[in-house]
Order: sequence, then structure tokens, then C-alpha cells
Amino acid sequence: MLILGINTVADACEAALVRDGVVVAELSEPMQQGHDARLAPVVEKLMRESGTTFAALDRIAIVVGPGSFTGVRVGVAFARGLALSLDKPAVGVTSLEALDNLPREGRVLALLPAKRRPPERTWWGQLIVEGSGATDPFEAAQADLQSLVRDIDVICGGLADIPDLGRQSVSAVPSAKAAAIFAARLSEGDLPPPRPVYVREPDATPMRPVGQ
Repeated sequence: MLILGINTVADACEAALVRDGVVVAELSEPMQQGHDARLAPVVEKLMRESGTTFAALDRIAIVVGPGSFTGVRVGVAFARGLALSLDKPAVGVTSLEALDNLPREGRVLALLPAKRRPPERTWWGQLIVEGSGATDPFEAAQADLQSLVRDIDVICGGLADIPDLGRQSVSAVPSAKAAAIFAARLSEGDLPPPRPVYVREPDATPMRPVGQ
């Protein structure tokens, strides 16, 4: 099975090809803005340099968040459009399921930084059991972390600023290749749709018309 993985939820624009669980090719461009302008060229370059045709793809895996609101929207829209044009399934993989060192066994608390400025420091979280998401992603404050690790075997993800919670920990970030590898393990009848996962409302608010 050949899967194209796409990740635009953080400070990079990434694409990867995974065949039968093995990474064939991957490409990443660091960026904080401009995913909309660079995603298509990154994917095209990956396919061209790997000598792969789009028709050869079996699935498209897209990291659906939580993460950058703009990045999530750009990636999901691109994956949907590509999947529709190719008549191939697009698979939504959460940012926590797409961690590149995610353990496939046991009960894992996956965490990624959300709000990073004290005192409003929070983390995106998701319970992963035997390699698959067992809950929807959520946002947790530092005060919540100790209760969340009850019955947890491993903590995986962005570990900076997380206090010692008395559990084994594995540092990891979301990646396009991890999303593709995750999607490859799913059965045909168990493919999550590519829908954005925001968890909370954006920090920015629309401008009000003058006079209101």
C-alpha cells in the first residue's frame, strides 16, 4: 500500500511517501506562514523526485490538528481536493496520532504544547491505546496533567516545560511520515474523514464593522 502523508499543523510544510510501512521519500520546508503557497509545490516535488505517479497512491493521510488554525485548514482543503481528483480516500490523522515516536503498545498520553505563555500554559492531549486514539483530542492545563497520567504507561510528545509526572516519557513531534504509517494500519471500513480538529476557538476574533 502506497500512502502520501501531509503535515501542515506546525512550523513546517511536510510531505512523505510510505509504502507498506517503509518511508520511500520525504520532504520538509520549515515555515511559520505561507503553507498555502508552498504545499502544492512540496507535494509535486516529492512525487517527481521519487518517480511516483499520483495514480499509484492508495490513500492520502492528512494531519488534521490540533495545531495552527491556518495550517490545518490549508492541509485539509488540499488533501480533500487531491483525494477527490484522484478518487482515492483521504484519511484524517490527529496531531497526537501522528507523533513520530508514538508507542504502539500500552496506554499513552500524547501531549503537544498549545498555549505557551505563562500563566496560560496548556497542552493538546489525547489518550492513545495500543497505537490508536481512544479519546478525542482535548486541551489540558498544567494542573490537570497529574490526574491525566493515572493508568498511563508512557507520555509521548512535546515534553518541554512538563513537570516530572512519574512516567516514562518519549519526545516526539507530528510528522507526515508518521501520519502515513498510522493511516496504513487502518482497515478500509475504519478510515477517519479529513475533518479539521481545532479543540478550541481561535485566539483571533473577526474585526467589527466601524460603528458597532
